[in-house]
Amino acid sequence: MNKKKILPAIVILLVLAQFFQIEKGPFEIRKEDTFATLQQPTPDVQAALEAACYDCHSYQTKYPWYTYVAPVSWWISGHIKNGRKAMNFSTWGDYSIDDQKHLLYECKEEISEGHMPPKGYVRMHGEADLDQKTQTALISWLEQNSK
Repeated sequence: MNKKKILPAIVILLVLAQFFQIEKGPFEIRKEDTFATLQQPTPDVQAALEAACYDCHSYQTKYPWYTYVAPVSWWISGHIKNGRKAMNFSTWGDYSIDDQKHLLYECKEEISEGHMPPKGYVRMHGEADLDQKTQTALISWLEQNSK
């Protein structure tokens, strides 16, 4: 293919890609089945979870401007779908008590080991960067409630 045709072809593909937007809801959230209602975490714990976890692990995702630009939006959508599949705070009541405890334990482990929230997410969402005090309180709460 001629080099003069490559750039226009890429531009056309990118423009066409914008017609294929990701699903952003709205999703039904039954308040009585949410994590906040069923687990009743302290306000500080709930705030930390909302800041660091809810965008990928609930139906309360806040979609920044770049989630409207394909193909970046498709990549982010995959992360969100995988996050919700692993655990969804909006459908907490759908999990058995044993599964809830296991998920809380897994949350504690992921946060303790520095895997969650992911570094790339924290770079784009400064509010998700949990300070040591908040992280310690969150890990302690998760530990106590996973037993």
